[in-house]
This record gives sequence, structure tokens and C-alpha cells, in this order.
Amino acid sequence: MNRRERRALAKAARLDARAVDAAKAYQCPDCASSTRLQVDEHGVTHLHVFHDDTCPWLTSRGGTK
Repeated sequence: MNRRERRALAKAARLDARAVDAAKAYQCPDCASSTRLQVDEHGVTHLHVFHDDTCPWLTSRGGTK
């Protein structure tokens, strides 16, 4: 791996401060959900929300997890 590739990987691994703030601030009003941030191969940050199995918000939308 050359220097350019190492720098590109380091840049992709950095999280956007706004995304971190959003993840910290998010809380489902109906359950004790948890969140996880992930950066994809294009550098886009995704917020994954994991609701409780009994969450009314989640069950009203047909989800199970």
C-alpha cells in the first residue's frame, strides 16, 4: 500500500462531526434504541438505528429489528 492509498483510507475512516452530533442526539421516543455510524466506500456516513423488538414505532412500520 502506497502513501496515497493510506491517506485515502484515513480520510474515508474519519467521521463527519455533524453526523457524530446527530447520532449522539438521536433517541427514539418509544424505546431505548442504539445507533451506529458507518462510512461506506464512497465516504458517505450512514446512521444505523437499532430499535428494541417491542418498539411501537418499529412494529407500526412492519419491522421486527
